[in-house]
Amino acid sequence: MEKENRLNSECKAVKSKKQFEILPSLPTYGPMYIPVSETGKPFYSEGFPVRFYRRDGTEWVANFEPGWTDLKQVIQLDNTDLLLVIACGTCYLMDPDDTKPVAVFGVGYSHILQANASRYVLHDETHLTVIAADGTHWRTERISWDGLADVRIEKNVVSGLAFSPTCTSDEWVAFSYDLDTGSLVGGGGR
Repeated sequence: MEKENRLNSECKAVKSKKQFEILPSLPTYGPMYIPVSETGKPFYSEGFPVRFYRRDGTEWVANFEPGWTDLKQVIQLDNTDLLLVIACGTCYLMDPDDTKPVAVFGVGYSHILQANASRYVLHDETHLTVIAADGTHWRTERISWDGLADVRIEKNVVSGLAFSPTCTSDEWVAFSYDLDTGSLVGGGGR
């Protein structure tokens, strides 16, 4: 029992250690950074640099290929070792111990909202993408033709306005998306 308690406290200590650090630029000294892209092909311009700390105490620097927006963030997903790295609108699911992404998706995400402790919602100009705590993610059907505004979450329902041009006018149409059932009401993208 004592050995089990010691192992549990060691595991908690490892979990609480720093897993990443967002860098202001690529380091000029030390080991070479590792370019991380969707295709796996290297690129040589500065993207979104992040230092990762492995569980064994070593570290490495990733240079993430950027997407099309200004959204840059790293989020520790609950109850996993996965990190969601958002590099200028492109999402990379990363295990800090591995230099290859678990998954790469999107390119134009402009906003992220936390739905609850276990889910996040990203949006671009036309869709929502929901990310669960285990890293699984899904994209909604098209909600807007070219723009989402006033997006918010209340009680697991995402709502806002979707741009819907017509022959005679340009309108903003209300929409709501239930995160639990996956049902979409309204919007103007269909």
